[in-house]
Amino acid sequence: MMVVILAGGMARRMGNEKAIIELGDGIRLIDLIVARVIESKAEDFEVAVTNNTPETSLYCQKQNYRTIETPGWGYHEDLRYLLDRYPVFIAVACDIPFLLPEHIDALIDFYSGESVTGAVPLSMVPEGVTPGFSFTYNGERLVACGINVVTNSSYSVPFVFHDPMLAININTPADLQVAMRYLEIRRGRDLNP
Repeated sequence: MMVVILAGGMARRMGNEKAIIELGDGIRLIDLIVARVIESKAEDFEVAVTNNTPETSLYCQKQNYRTIETPGWGYHEDLRYLLDRYPVFIAVACDIPFLLPEHIDALIDFYSGESVTGAVPLSMVPEGVTPGFSFTYNGERLVACGINVVTNSSYSVPFVFHDPMLAININTPADLQVAMRYLEIRRGRDLNP
């Protein structure tokens, strides 16, 4: 299945293009997401950019990441535009630093013809994280986590990830600080076996 990394938002709350934010050690957010996609079962990927993200477009060219330019009219509008090119694809937001290949693989394995919304239980969202879009499914409050299977289906089923780190999206400078704090904790664990 094709993965489209969504990196064309206006980033009004962030103040700069999210995809090229540095996370330390010279790694940019887009590099981290691309690495996770490459490690997954995905067949291929493209980075969706817009006129709103000229620096991201340039950076992707330098890294030899294939890009597709979408109109930049909004999240749902850009997904509809992408559906004209790919009747089924996995959309991954460029701002989820704790995405793992296993998350992508789980959606690929779960897909059965309908759209799928990746979500995390609201009760699992880490402290300091401001949840994005939330909804109720089967009596449980869930938070959309920025990874979805997109189709022309009018119905979407949730896929619940029980990984609280997947609920961390970088939308504001405060979100970035939370993500950096958790990244430092994770790096510390990796250095201390």
